[in-house]
This record gives sequence, structure tokens and C-alpha cells, in this order.
Amino acid sequence: MLEKWTPFFIIVCTFTGAVLSSFLFYYFQGEFPYEVFTGGFIAAIILTVIQVVKQRSKKNNLPEADERVIHNVFRFFSYASHIALTIIFIAVAVLTLLGNESVSIFYLWIIFFSYIWVTAIGVFFIKRS
Repeated sequence: MLEKWTPFFIIVCTFTGAVLSSFLFYYFQGEFPYEVFTGGFIAAIILTVIQVVKQRSKKNNLPEADERVIHNVFRFFSYASHIALTIIFIAVAVLTLLGNESVSIFYLWIIFFSYIWVTAIGVFFIKRS
């Protein structure tokens, strides 16, 4: 039963995050971002339809991944996060030694999105093996 309702819980939490961020933006900026709210609502509807179709078309009760795959994904995430933190630590140390007292947010976003993409691609290949 938990496996059936988990994707819907994730969809509801994601939409709740979009609504909360919209209201926070309205609270701090004074202008309501309708495009964020609308995008979150449309994404929630699309993901809900995909999950309903996916669960209706599933014929057997076999799980999508076994314990070995789940263990490998967990190990990959732990190694990837430690490597990303090490890279950030070394980068901050080098920049400090070079005399920089501030780091542009742009570089932090590059590292953050690189980490997300690398882990997503890595998990895709780990789940397929």
C-alpha cells in the first residue's frame, strides 16, 4: 500500500512547496508570482495523470528494484555527496589561499547543478544494471 501512495505524496509535497514559495515571494516582494503557482499546478496534474496510468497498467506486484540495486544507489549517493563536499571544500580553501574573500553565487550554482546532473545520470545507469 505504501508503494502505491508514495508517488502521490511526493506530488502533493512538491505542489505544496510551489504554493509556499509563491506566498513567501508575495510576502517579501509584494507581488504574487502566478506563473510559479500555475506551473506547479500544471506539473502536479501531469504527474498525477502519469502515475495513475502507470499504476493502472502495472499487472504484477513485483517491485521495480531489488535490494541490491537499492543498496548500490544508496552507496552511489553517499559517495557522490562526499566527493561534492570535498570539491567545494578544496575550492573554498584554494580561493581563500589566493586572497579572495568572497565567492560569486554563480559558481556555487554551477557546482550545485553539476552535482544534481552527475548523480541523476549515475543513478540512471546504476538502476539499469
